[in-house]
Amino acid sequence: MTHPQVGPDSRSNPLAAAGPAFGCTLGDGGRGTAWIRLTGTLERATAPQFAQVLGQVTRRARIVVVDIRGLTRVDNSGVGAIADASRSARSDGRRLVLVRGLRQVERLLALVGALDAVEIVDLPPDAPPILALLQIARKDRADSAQRPREPRRIATLLGAKQITRGVDALIARGTQHNFIDG
Repeated sequence: MTHPQVGPDSRSNPLAAAGPAFGCTLGDGGRGTAWIRLTGTLERATAPQFAQVLGQVTRRARIVVVDIRGLTRVDNSGVGAIADASRSARSDGRRLVLVRGLRQVERLLALVGALDAVEIVDLPPDAPPILALLQIARKDRADSAQRPREPRRIATLLGAKQITRGVDALIARGTQHNFIDG
């Protein structure tokens, strides 16, 4: 479900910016996901608007994709809003994923030491931002396949008291087991 454009052309929306051209299109990806497509300029005048919209979306969605391919200019305030949103999402157990756009954004994120706080994916210029969710799912599957599985130990599954009770019960029943020879 796509929501109407939020920005200077949106007369009925109280979030409409009076400053530089900025647009923010919202979409619902279903199953706790959403996307936001930004266009125009994300700077000091529009960063609070973006932060407010993002705050509303992240309350409903576990994963939010922010598509910045349509941005023409970003300043430190805009990059700060993106980095803050990503950190906030992580602390709440949610994910904010950025669709790579302007190189300037990544450079500024690196300069302020926030590049590692932002998850970034690549999409072709004409691909819908919702396809970033497919990339995230593939990456998550690949990561989980590469993680070594921890050995399943009885002690971690049952706990020491349960193991002791189980051994004591075997002894009380008089069951003979040779644990060394099998």
